[in-house]
Amino acid sequence: MVTLMDPSGNTRVTVERTGATIASIRTGGTELLWRSPWADEEWDGQYPARDSNAEFHARYPGGWHTLVPNAGDAFDVDGVAHPFHGEACWRPWQVVDSGEASCTLRIVLRTAPLTVERRVEARADGVVVTQEVTSYGADDVSFTWVEHPTFGPALIGPGTTVTVGGRQLGLEIPGPDATHAAMTVVDAGTARISSPAGDLTAELTFDTGVFPLVQVWQEHRAQRGYPWWGVVDALAVEPSAAAYDARSAGDPLGPLTLAPGQRLSATLGLRVETR
Repeated sequence: MVTLMDPSGNTRVTVERTGATIASIRTGGTELLWRSPWADEEWDGQYPARDSNAEFHARYPGGWHTLVPNAGDAFDVDGVAHPFHGEACWRPWQVVDSGEASCTLRIVLRTAPLTVERRVEARADGVVVTQEVTSYGADDVSFTWVEHPTFGPALIGPGTTVTVGGRQLGLEIPGPDATHAAMTVVDAGTARISSPAGDLTAELTFDTGVFPLVQVWQEHRAQRGYPWWGVVDALAVEPSAAAYDARSAGDPLGPLTLAPGQRLSATLGLRVETR
């Protein structure tokens, strides 16, 4: 685990080696991401669930994941088993550089010939993430890329507003005595989440050329039994190269394609405003 602090001391970011997951973003002492009650538990020695879909949900700690080279349900392509939400979020990454305010992690994937490098920087008003994907194989490779930041109670509740590209989404966000779950897919643009009181706003910016869609996942205590026991109350705003259920014969992993040695990079910013 790597802990970052911006020079002003206002933003503290925690990055886990597993998945290069941003586990925590605290600005002005306020946690922005949703974290599960079991987020800090060790999973060594635990028996696996029946498949990677079930295992991911049993372990899901919250936070901000990167999903490469596939996203959504597990499936096989040409004899290669791709786990739920992609290999990159399951494996430990190498920390190749770490300072007070930024760190860089790297992984060489085996389910697709891709090297992924991810830089996370804490800033006074939020976080900047820069990621580069490079093909190391001998042939063209297709893949998808989804960024999966999940926001928590400081931003989520009745009265929360979410706008994407200046359009307010008609989301249902119930109070604590009700449940709801949904997935909404819209064209991409700058995304803003404003807290119910309107005193806290998180603005997510990103390259719409890489991420032409935003998927908004909601889980408000709807999963009452195993594995979430009715405690997950979260909202994820996910810049996406493609929707989770998008599949085609030409690019079964996703719509992005790299030639041998070719690279694709994108930068995402999360800026926090308070009043």
